[in-house]
Amino acid sequence: MEKTQEIIKSTDLISDLRYQISNQIGAKSLLACIQCGVCSSSCTVSEYIDLQPHRVVACLLLGLKDKILNSNAIWYCSLCHRCTERCPKNVDYSFILALLRNMAVKEGNVPPEYEITINNLLEHGFTVPYAGMMKKSIDRNREKFNLPEIVTPNLEEIEFIVKETGLKKILEDAKKGKKKEVKT
Repeated sequence: MEKTQEIIKSTDLISDLRYQISNQIGAKSLLACIQCGVCSSSCTVSEYIDLQPHRVVACLLLGLKDKILNSNAIWYCSLCHRCTERCPKNVDYSFILALLRNMAVKEGNVPPEYEITINNLLEHGFTVPYAGMMKKSIDRNREKFNLPEIVTPNLEEIEFIVKETGLKKILEDAKKGKKKEVKT
């Protein structure tokens, strides 16, 4: 099977992207990355992502913002921090990913799974449904291990947090069709 190479135009590059990110992370700057690949070799989700961690950093250094924000790599990361712990140059990849996720969300670039999770949180107070057979099973297991009953979360507090963080507006914009599609 022949591989096709992606052609990148200079107009697709954001020349100061590396500095925008580096200014936010300080001493653990991505500018120190030597592309050794230690982060990628220790990544627990590397077989499921379209850009390995060192390639995400390379794309940042090149200014390929759209390529990164449309990658599933920023969303599939489990934030186990192995990459950050093992980096010989102390590049804080975990923090970089958090920044990239925030950038993607601000642009309305959110995978449907995350929208569903937030909607579950808003409607029920839990990210995983706690109702029906699931609730019975959880309650039975908690009782078996002498754990206290789960307290129903205050939905008004959750709504307030989601509104104050701007997440509510992002979800509303996404529902209106302003959202970009993320590769999954």
